[in-house]
Amino acid sequence: VKDADAVVHAVGLLFDVDSGLTQFSKVVSGSNSVPGAESTYDRITRQTAFNAIDATANRLRLPFAPRTPFAFVSCAESGWPDVAGGSFVEDKVAPEWLRRYLVAKRAVEAKLSENSDKLRPVVYRPSLIWSWGKLDVLPIIPVFNLASALGVPFV
Repeated sequence: VKDADAVVHAVGLLFDVDSGLTQFSKVVSGSNSVPGAESTYDRITRQTAFNAIDATANRLRLPFAPRTPFAFVSCAESGWPDVAGGSFVEDKVAPEWLRRYLVAKRAVEAKLSENSDKLRPVVYRPSLIWSWGKLDVLPIIPVFNLASALGVPFV
């Protein structure tokens, strides 16, 4: 990041090693990766982002230099506390693995805010990311589209 004009952190995983769902990683992963023995949300999402944030925020800068844009790919669910019914869904319905996933994502968002004097935080909160190369997730897309059209606030 030494000479970067901007930084993007898009490293993550949906099912970590502690979720009990690693067998589904090849379906949801764009890279068809499977989590290793130490692949937790904390290590893969929080620690890698914190390292990149610290490296970017602490690099040598000229006085009055503009803040460096730092984009982070978070998740729509990270915003649940801000929408009607979101806190209920998170507290009463969301599985434990998803709550841990959200802890890591929100920690990164908070760290970006704490460094906004040196960085220009850009937080992208997508719902579902897919591509034509991952047709195995295509059947769920209409469900997300319908829920969004109906105004369901947490999809």
